[in-house]
Amino acid sequence: MTSGPTFWIGADPGGRGNFGIAILAGNDKPQTASVNCADEAVVFVRARVHHPPAGVGVDAPLWWSSGPSGDRHADQWLRRTYGLGGGQVQAANSLRGAALVQGAMFVQRIREAYPAVPVTESHPTALLNALLGNDWATFAARFHVNAEPRNQHERDALIAAVAAREGFTGNWTHDLGQKRLAGEQDPARYWLAPVHYYWPEAR
Repeated sequence: MTSGPTFWIGADPGGRGNFGIAILAGNDKPQTASVNCADEAVVFVRARVHHPPAGVGVDAPLWWSSGPSGDRHADQWLRRTYGLGGGQVQAANSLRGAALVQGAMFVQRIREAYPAVPVTESHPTALLNALLGNDWATFAARFHVNAEPRNQHERDALIAAVAAREGFTGNWTHDLGQKRLAGEQDPARYWLAPVHYYWPEAR
């Protein structure tokens, strides 16, 4: 059995200079960076993590829908439950390609480096707005994150890493991927599976 610190990885996929990546390890100060693509994010992780991470969180839709606007039950639930607008929780068809393509590719590449690592989708902006008044300081105190992010991409990557930690340690038990519309892929059984979507509250 491999010994060493427990690592949690978070990613906020984006384009050039806007791909946030974060590594959490216990009470240590998190390591973060803003890179250009999924490949560079994986290089950043592999240079610092020498045994399989305990989990990965990704701020991007990780399964898709063939229905109107590519909308999913999870997205509809978040808007309805917390009164979030379409600009805060977008349907997949409204998103830029970098989030969709780089998100899926990051999951593939990180699993090539660390086979079978568990993955959860996350939505940092929605989480902050819905539950924490869009206040990073409140989030950091509540979830014991010893960092002041340099930009929104690294902030969202840190929140995604926390989502992985909280989901895969059983603190967050509501998996938004369990209920789906008819046109949605099953995140437990499609080409990128398995993925989850852990959320801190159940309704």
